[in-house]
Amino acid sequence: MLLRLSLFVISSALLVDAANARAQTLDSIARIAIANNLAVRRTHEREREADADVRRARGMFLPSIGVDARYSEMSGVVNIGDFINPAYATLNQLTGTHNFPTNVNATLPLQQETRLRTTQPVFNAALFANLDAARSTRTLRGAERAAAIRRLDATSRISYLDWARASRAVDIWNATIPVLAENARVSQCLVDAGSSTPDVVLRARADVADAEQQRAEAARVRDAALGALNLLLDRAPSEPVASVADSALPVAPTITFADALAASAQREERAMAGAAIDGARAAGRAASSAFLPSVAVAVDYGVQGNGYHFDRDHDVAVASVVLQWNLFNGGQDAARRESANAAREDANIQRADVDRQIALDVRTTWDAVQVARSAVESARARLDAARAAFKLVDRRYVEGLASHLDWSDARARLTAAELNEVVTRYTLAARGVDLERAAALRPIPKN
Repeated sequence: MLLRLSLFVISSALLVDAANARAQTLDSIARIAIANNLAVRRTHEREREADADVRRARGMFLPSIGVDARYSEMSGVVNIGDFINPAYATLNQLTGTHNFPTNVNATLPLQQETRLRTTQPVFNAALFANLDAARSTRTLRGAERAAAIRRLDATSRISYLDWARASRAVDIWNATIPVLAENARVSQCLVDAGSSTPDVVLRARADVADAEQQRAEAARVRDAALGALNLLLDRAPSEPVASVADSALPVAPTITFADALAASAQREERAMAGAAIDGARAAGRAASSAFLPSVAVAVDYGVQGNGYHFDRDHDVAVASVVLQWNLFNGGQDAARRESANAAREDANIQRADVDRQIALDVRTTWDAVQVARSAVESARARLDAARAAFKLVDRRYVEGLASHLDWSDARARLTAAELNEVVTRYTLAARGVDLERAAALRPIPKN
């Protein structure tokens, strides 16, 4: 009993280790692609830009403080003293005193004006709409970035599986060609011994040539898949990648269509559509806010005059309440509000269309997984039958009871079955990755 329990624990640990190795291999590919992809990096910068816009929109509610300073050299401007000094001189003559100054020097505008201005919004409905619009844009940019990461995560893993599948096809042809070459050698020996006719050798050589051609084509597909994968990883086209064993292929998720459709509610495209609707609503509120007044408080403190004198006799303080209310501008505000309402309806229609597209995507990928899973079972049965049939034909061929044509046909069927079995297994793994993307079954990798 203890031995059985120990064996069970060891086997479970081995299965867990294999699953972890499988996940680490594909996850590392996805992480490298996400970290190096230029499109993902652009979405990250757009998200940063939107986050900065939110902070700027919040800052509009806070008071603004600034310094305004002006110093002017003037010529030909009006001097009030030119009008006052003669009148004061006349008054001094009439009164016989010097009580009235006759050296008044006051130009307009004043030669310098320096002030510290503080402005605080009290009521402005457009500020709230602007903040909501900035937040919706930030949500939109974040969802766009997450959607790009999810797509790249699936694309990079599928690209890796395409390369691994092509590599396995090359391995099969590499194992097949020596068998066919040995058969051609044996056939030549039989012809030389007079036990067979020359057409057997010709058929064997044709089989070898065909296998070499197929192997060259498989190698081309493998190298092209490697180049496409390295392009996603931002590496040299021919840089090698670590291989994964057939037993470590990712397992396609086993889930009902209803559960997959429910899980797809987490798709980032839905959040993008919701953010577009929120942005349209905020634009509508911004347009409606034009019909309301805005109130702000402004406080100025500084000095002004024809020179700089920093004392209580020359300082100036002004406190103002500013009211702005646009009563009529030719119907522009009403047109803006109507445009925002149309944009909101368009966003609602777009969200309904996105829901339909996601549902179709989930249906298509889920069906593909079911078909691929049944194809794997059929491919395994075909491979077992082809392998058993080739053993029988090969034994009969060695004993001289089967023709070379029968042997060649059985060998071709076995090779085709091996290739088909590899293709179906890797196709199932790729379809499973695609279903994870469509139904949002896999958490977004962190880059």
